[in-house]
Amino acid sequence: MASSSSPSLPPSTYGHHVYISFRRDDESRYVTDMIDRSLDIRGVHTFRDTDHLVTSQTGTNIQKELREGMQDSTISVVMLSKGYLASSWCLEELVRILDCRERKGMVVLPIFYGVDPSDIRKARGYAAEELRKQKVGGLWWRRWKNALEVAGGAFAKTLGNWEYMTLEISLEA
Repeated sequence: MASSSSPSLPPSTYGHHVYISFRRDDESRYVTDMIDRSLDIRGVHTFRDTDHLVTSQTGTNIQKELREGMQDSTISVVMLSKGYLASSWCLEELVRILDCRERKGMVVLPIFYGVDPSDIRKARGYAAEELRKQKVGGLWWRRWKNALEVAGGAFAKTLGNWEYMTLEISLEA
């Protein structure tokens, strides 16, 4: 049973707890915005590139800022969508997120938007098609395929936690 109090997260060096990984120009962005607002209302600080990066004007290294935001976060929400799968940038970000999961125990909560978790896990259907379109070979392709396999397989492990968080958000809104 979900409690009415928000979960307590450990303090964060850079002031955020949840890293949100998504494709900027994707239709799933509406859901990403809702998640971000719901967490913000509850005092959970998020990091997403649309909020924190003004790098094209300042000349700052975008990858460095993203990496720091990711490494500082306790949780990562990954919005897996067709657009996400079509982006080599997003796929590489997923690899880095899963590295943080292995190295420091980051909790990774995948959300499957318009894609089948089984297709993601087994790199078939649309996921296989998008991987084939990437003009990279060998190591890159295998890293992305392995990352999708892990993220797709994490669904069964994180579904209960995600339902709990969703329930808590909707009850408190």
